[in-house]
Amino acid sequence: MSQASLELKPLIITLFKQLGLYTQASNIASDNSHNDFNTLEVSRLLKKHQISFSVIHPSAKNLHLAIHPFLVIPENEAGFIVRRQGNVFEKLQGENTWQPIDLTQLNDKANVFLVESLPSSKKNVQAFAAQMSKRTKWYRPVFWLSLLSSITGLAVPLFTMAVYDRVIGGQTPSILPSIALGSVLAIGVLVSTRLVRAQILATTSNRFARDLSEITFYRLLHMPLMVLSRVGISNHIARMRNAEKVRMLLSGPGGGGLVDLPFTLIALLAIMFLSGWLVLVPIGMLLLYYLVMKLLTRYVQAASPTISGEYQNAMSELSKNLLQLKAAGDTEGWQTKFIRQARENSRQNFLYAKRNGLNAAVAHSLSLFTALITVFTGIFLVLDQSISPGALIACVMMIWRITGPAQLAFSSKQKFTMMDIAVKQFDRFMQANTEQSELRLDTPDNSKPPAVAFQHVTLRYSAEGEPALAGVNVEIEPGELVAIIGPNACGKSTLLLSALGVLDAQAGFVTINGKNLKQYDTAIFRQWAGYSPSQPDIFPGTLAENIRIAKPNATDQEIIQALIDAGGQSFFNSINNDLSVDLLGENNAMLSAIEGSYINLARALVKQSPLLLLDEPLPHRNPTSKATLINTLTNLKGHSTVLFTSHDQDLIQQADKVIILDKGAVVYAGPIPDKTPQEQPTSSAEQESSING
Repeated sequence: MSQASLELKPLIITLFKQLGLYTQASNIASDNSHNDFNTLEVSRLLKKHQISFSVIHPSAKNLHLAIHPFLVIPENEAGFIVRRQGNVFEKLQGENTWQPIDLTQLNDKANVFLVESLPSSKKNVQAFAAQMSKRTKWYRPVFWLSLLSSITGLAVPLFTMAVYDRVIGGQTPSILPSIALGSVLAIGVLVSTRLVRAQILATTSNRFARDLSEITFYRLLHMPLMVLSRVGISNHIARMRNAEKVRMLLSGPGGGGLVDLPFTLIALLAIMFLSGWLVLVPIGMLLLYYLVMKLLTRYVQAASPTISGEYQNAMSELSKNLLQLKAAGDTEGWQTKFIRQARENSRQNFLYAKRNGLNAAVAHSLSLFTALITVFTGIFLVLDQSISPGALIACVMMIWRITGPAQLAFSSKQKFTMMDIAVKQFDRFMQANTEQSELRLDTPDNSKPPAVAFQHVTLRYSAEGEPALAGVNVEIEPGELVAIIGPNACGKSTLLLSALGVLDAQAGFVTINGKNLKQYDTAIFRQWAGYSPSQPDIFPGTLAENIRIAKPNATDQEIIQALIDAGGQSFFNSINNDLSVDLLGENNAMLSAIEGSYINLARALVKQSPLLLLDEPLPHRNPTSKATLINTLTNLKGHSTVLFTSHDQDLIQQADKVIILDKGAVVYAGPIPDKTPQEQPTSSAEQESSING
């Protein structure tokens, strides 16, 4: 790690203080999870604390628009903080001493983190436009390239006119080579400008789509789980795809044609210069074209498929519920419903495609009709000797430079509609609240096990559903081993997720060491706490990579020990003690739920956290693994506060305290009774223990 990297953390803390964000600065100072600071870490922190910024070079002109102090990180030197005072830039020296600095003397490889706006409670309703405004550099070169392309595009019609009027009409073939050379040069410039412009448009659209996808993905990761669960995974995927749709607007031949649309004025001016009043023909036809295509567009949109969503949902249901359908043995009714939907979807798509074909045919016919009217009108002007035959031919050739972009604009109306919907969806999405705010910046104490308390916690997954947790009121002492038991769907997993802060209660609150859980920085808290879900979560990659998701800097020995402590010694032996084995490779694609539970539990244990939340850590009856896990939990007593759910009586008996839930409410909370449920079956609390045994 370089010296510059070592100095970045105090520098970023100082920057936040200069920006007036003292709470955020304190949060960064107390966060020891990221000490190896680099430019990526600086970007992460600025995004996390909702500071809008851009990374530019010191020579950029928009430095003179800076209104906030910003950060400069040279290539091989220590970074520093700069502010703008009028037209002068000043560098921060010490605590609060500013000295003038000439930023133009810096190497172009230096990174300038220009702060554009600070976090605000007022949501930006034009987030898409704000992101688009950051990429204004492409406008100017595209404009000049399009202008040059449009002018050189007139070369072929003008040279054709010269051939007819001067070479053929004037009987001067000697000038033909110079005309041919000029046309070749013009076409060469035309092709070159089109290629360069296409590259700029493709690069801009790809980068913009990439940035929008990154912003969308980042925001999805930081939105409350309750909000995300109400919308559904398919809608989140649709958001990502909407961000990608911007690529279609500028890239490809369609994008170039739309850019050329304003430059059709050049062709109209050329026609007016060559033929005078003949220019009224294409202008009139453009108006007629607009009216006809507008009516046709309404006609086509009236046939837009309405069953496509149901049809896609039916296929999604098949992929999700195929096992249940086959196990039930009643697939005929579902198949009949799907066939009806498929037929109706096919009929609607056919009608829509047929009307779209009519739209394209009419557009092409109007283009031909415009050229024919121009020819017939121009003939009278030629006979009247108002224009030359070559000028008429040139005007007819230029007609296509007017009707072509116009036709493309109307055919792209659906693309514009899709883009408008995507922009509005993106703006609405960016207005949604995330978990991170300046009120949630406390960091947990990693030196000792915490006390956990549930204060009248009530949580519903939907307004019309029964509460998953109903007035839960429990206190857990530091270092206690607590078993949460009860029948299925009684709220055990929900209680753990509320303790992790993943689920927010509608009433009541959870406290950690006496502080409301909502005061803690969500990212730091979840990196600190260890959590093992009941369902195995296996990600593409090796065994070591899967466990290091919880602790990226874990050593191989720590990973092996965590896997052994989780009871996975036999599983580790079965893969020849190889941490590099690909868990989703051809030979390991069917990992069992038991093997997945070892990995889940190892992820939680490898953190060595003072707070562990374990959901069904023993989903099987392997006596060796059970004995190992019991030994692990016994060793954790006093060193970590452990909450676990289980139906295994032997595991439950190791707990210092038991919490019995039924329909989301606490039936009993306290020490395990001295006598077993079999000896005293009369107590309601002990009956619940018998259910879980």
